[in-house]
Amino acid sequence: MHALTQNTTSARRLPGLRNIGVAVVAVALTATALYAGLREMRKAVPPAVVAAPMEMGHAERPALSADEERYAHALWKVHDQVRTAAVRMSFAGLSYKMGDIKKSELAARVEPITQNFKSALADATKLAPPASLEQLHAEYVGAIRDYEQASLEMRAGKGESDDHLITAQTKSERAATTLLKVGDALWPGEHKPN
Repeated sequence: MHALTQNTTSARRLPGLRNIGVAVVAVALTATALYAGLREMRKAVPPAVVAAPMEMGHAERPALSADEERYAHALWKVHDQVRTAAVRMSFAGLSYKMGDIKKSELAARVEPITQNFKSALADATKLAPPASLEQLHAEYVGAIRDYEQASLEMRAGKGESDDHLITAQTKSERAATTLLKVGDALWPGEHKPN
């Protein structure tokens, strides 16, 4: 009788963990869709609409200086690597939460992604931003560290609990927000610099 009660208790807890996982996945997918939608809307704005705010007295964003442009170009190479690794990490987490892969396979898929983040962090710290972009650079480096920590967290899960995935998601969301901020400052519309 005790074994039956214990199995019933375990069965009741398991759907709760799955619901949390599904909720985390849903939030990640919603954020990704929202981000993509906003980017597409920016690209689709007709020139007449873009010109209207400037005519109404709004200041145009100043052009980057030559040093800022060089930095933006150099950071783009790192940024491209970070974005790709972040997407791969999200899909690995989704595959696990949807039951397509086991926890051991999740760790195996995320391990090379962790190495991508370490490589990107090393490349980013080698860059020397102009004084005007030092704060933005520090935030970007922090975002890469958040992604790296999130990937390590995804690999660290033991037992049946998926709490580590929630911690990883929090760090990933913080990093993604920073990437958006830096992207808006250096590459409006995510166009590769010349």
